[in-house]
Amino acid sequence: MGKIVGALIVTHTPRIADESNAPTFTREMIRGMHELGKEIERLQPDALIQASTHWVTTFHHYVLGHKRHRGVLTSSEAPDMISGVPYDFPGDPELAAAIVEKGKERGVPVILSAADHFVIEYGTLNPLRYLTPRFDIPVVPISSCLLADIQECIRWGEAITEGIQQTSKRVVMIASGALSHVLVRGPEKWPRAEHQRLDHRFVELLTEGRAGEIKTFFPGFVKDVDAEMGGRHLAILIGATGGAFRGKLHAYGPSSGTGNAVVSLVPA
Repeated sequence: MGKIVGALIVTHTPRIADESNAPTFTREMIRGMHELGKEIERLQPDALIQASTHWVTTFHHYVLGHKRHRGVLTSSEAPDMISGVPYDFPGDPELAAAIVEKGKERGVPVILSAADHFVIEYGTLNPLRYLTPRFDIPVVPISSCLLADIQECIRWGEAITEGIQQTSKRVVMIASGALSHVLVRGPEKWPRAEHQRLDHRFVELLTEGRAGEIKTFFPGFVKDVDAEMGGRHLAILIGATGGAFRGKLHAYGPSSGTGNAVVSLVPA
């Protein structure tokens, strides 16, 4: 039976795309991302499932079922920072199909896609530079659906765990995106103090595996801090782990007024 052997919250801020030219304010986050890469080496998963806030879909959740993800990325959001970046890494069609099947059984509107010429966005690609620098671990990217509320995303996360259990895979679940997300001009600027406090409170509950308190705290938290993509990536991770994993905050840093946590979790 397959299982989730770890879960991560990662940053994907575009200024970490090229580590050699990354500004000083990103260095703590980059250090934390390298630590997560070591954690993945330790866990030796068969695959990664990554929910990115930058793959935004409207009516359905989508899951990529390609055998390989190949392409060249120029970011429409930040072509000055991410331009002409080639990528080539394995997918996992079996795992992708298994989680989609369970999602449909749970009433989640989810579609499996292996569309030709699909281009991976930087919310998926940037973290992989640090998590699997040889790009040798299969990855199943999943979208963030605008019309899905928090409860649907939690249900989708639960279905993902059930789908994993139908395989023999050892999987790391990843939420790629910020916590607080009130954007301002100035890439080095931090979130407002109250949002930082709430971000750290959320991480504290999560890393201590306080599942009951997380479920009470989370809906208000995502509204109070205007969480990236409404916290959908985080809700999927909470659903997949049951909020009962324990772990560590590796780094927390700014990006244009947003709060970016780098967190690892393992089953309690």
